[in-house]
Amino acid sequence: MNRSHEIVTGALCLALLGAAFCAWSALGNEVNLCVTAGCSLYQDTSVAGISLWWLGAGAFAVLSFLALLGAANWGRSLAALTLAGDVALLLVMALTAPCISCLIVAVFFALTYVSFRQAAAARSRSGKAGRSALVLVWGLLFIVNLGAVAKLQANVWAITDNGREASVHMYFSPSCSSCREGIARLSGHVDVAFYPLAENDTDVYRVAHMLRRLNQGDSMAEALTRAQNVTSPGGLADWSLDMIWLRFRMLRNKSHVFLAGSHTVPFFEYHGLPSMLVKQSQGSGQRGSAGPTANIGAPAGGMTGGGAGAVSTQKPQGGASDVLPLEPQIAGQCGGPAPCPE
Repeated sequence: MNRSHEIVTGALCLALLGAAFCAWSALGNEVNLCVTAGCSLYQDTSVAGISLWWLGAGAFAVLSFLALLGAANWGRSLAALTLAGDVALLLVMALTAPCISCLIVAVFFALTYVSFRQAAAARSRSGKAGRSALVLVWGLLFIVNLGAVAKLQANVWAITDNGREASVHMYFSPSCSSCREGIARLSGHVDVAFYPLAENDTDVYRVAHMLRRLNQGDSMAEALTRAQNVTSPGGLADWSLDMIWLRFRMLRNKSHVFLAGSHTVPFFEYHGLPSMLVKQSQGSGQRGSAGPTANIGAPAGGMTGGGAGAVSTQKPQGGASDVLPLEPQIAGQCGGPAPCPE
């Protein structure tokens, strides 16, 4: 049998698997592989009315046919085109949100191309495939998307147990006086979750003490008050596994606030319309609405924030007391190495 017509076995197997996965995804698989928002973002994307999943399945089907015929050169050319298209999609995902299912398909495209390329090189006079700039660019973008997935999985950490259910998220520092006053007012509201971050090194030990007090049954306000006299012990205690893990979780909370456009605390995020605001709106005879996130004003000089769901610094018309569970006189902000003047 002429070697130029031998079946490209590796490419055939990879292309068949890719086609099956794309068809399975297009038909609505019941297994949730995606842990990011990318799958929902791209699931309805189409080109000329054809779903990207069916386009991918069709491309893999043609590649399978070429591999079965042993057309290594034709297969390499088509696989290069599909991989170039996948590079464009990886770039878009890197700038928006990564999709796990799309990354799986990307691996099939890349491996199919490499298989065809090696087969074509083996049948040529040189016998060596060499390096591919296309594969290099694909690999860099693929790593960027994997990093984005890993970053998205590093979720913010609530010191209370109601982080998933709460409609109000408050980010605070134990050394921030405005945070302490806000927590004193909010502690006991079941739909408020508290997210600690460290403005200085002592804050880490204060939060560690708060965790112990909360486990003993204290309220948030009580735990925060009793943690104010805690100081850094120094020495090997700084490098214990528990303290390293606590520092990482608080750093993740702080980075979330920074990425939202704020550099000060307290920082609030609203997810939907909190029940406390519904009651206040009903009591004042006013009606309001909010989507998944809402920008709700705070008094001037108050909490700062940016992005969807963050509390801004402007005082809303109609009175802040109708909107926030904090009185205008006690709202403030803290930031820097000495967050709040006492």
